[in-house]
Amino acid sequence: MNTLFAVFLFLIPIFLLHTRRKKSSERLPPGSLGLPLIGRSLGLLRAMRANTAEKWLEQRIKKYGPVSKLSLFGKPTVFIHGQAANKFVFTANGSTISSKQTESIRRILGERSLFELSAEDHKRVRSALMLFLKPESLKQYVEKMDEEIRNHLEMHWHGKQQQ
Repeated sequence: MNTLFAVFLFLIPIFLLHTRRKKSSERLPPGSLGLPLIGRSLGLLRAMRANTAEKWLEQRIKKYGPVSKLSLFGKPTVFIHGQAANKFVFTANGSTISSKQTESIRRILGERSLFELSAEDHKRVRSALMLFLKPESLKQYVEKMDEEIRNHLEMHWHGKQQQ
């Protein structure tokens, strides 16, 4: 009787852990995290080096759909694709989604890059960029750059022979 009781006490925690783990994985998007630490980083880097990263991503979308999980550079990551996903990311407030980058990416892009900003700061910077990139503004910049290049060529290159 004691042996049966001990086996029963041993199996209850295993059963509870198994059912709890199953419930938490039901909330995660499909996809494989890959090997520990390495994850899917090598596959992505290989595709980027061969200039086939877009194909790599398309294959991932076909296999797992527009939302999937993977591990990149040792960090679990959610990959999302499509117009609805972009709208969700760029209009969500800070409590819905966190777009914090890994430490290495943060060092490269800076602490206050557009990817690190959230909520009102992100909207403010994005609207300023859109104002800067309007066709009328770009036309003015192109005209100014054209003038500067012409002046430089006239001052430093006009009349010199090619060697």
